[in-house]
Amino acid sequence: MKNDRVLSAEEVASEIQRRMNGVVVLVGIGNPLRGDDGFGPKLIGALKGAVTAELFDCGTAPENYIIPILNANPGTVIFLDAADFGKSPGEIGVFDMSEISGISFSTHNTSPRLLADLFRTGDSKLNIFMVVVQPRSMSFGENLSAEVKAGIECLRGVFSRLLP
Repeated sequence: MKNDRVLSAEEVASEIQRRMNGVVVLVGIGNPLRGDDGFGPKLIGALKGAVTAELFDCGTAPENYIIPILNANPGTVIFLDAADFGKSPGEIGVFDMSEISGISFSTHNTSPRLLADLFRTGDSKLNIFMVVVQPRSMSFGENLSAEVKAGIECLRGVFSRLLP
């Protein structure tokens, strides 16, 4: 994992912008019933009407959305998920799929790397990367932490600027 320092909002925006090309699809992954794991779906909800990207709230079964996502003819697919990458709660990381081997994704069955491979079966040139937030807790029945809510607001601003 190459992202060993905390990124500012502007650095997050720059990292996302340099990776984007073509039609952008944002894919929210996670379980809103498990505290901060609801980050992906909550961010998708916050972005509705605020961005030009195609938005998919895939919950805990993103593999069920492969065909609809590919039908959107994306140049870029960005997975939005909560993951333990060893930072403080609410910190945001931007990772290429090759960098995620040391990151823990606990509440969905299909690994993001396998998902990326499945997407690329439909389009080998597809640009795929992840924007993740460090969770405080992913316990069942908890609400989003204040830190992850702040991460959602930060990314809402970032994506609203990049995809107006």
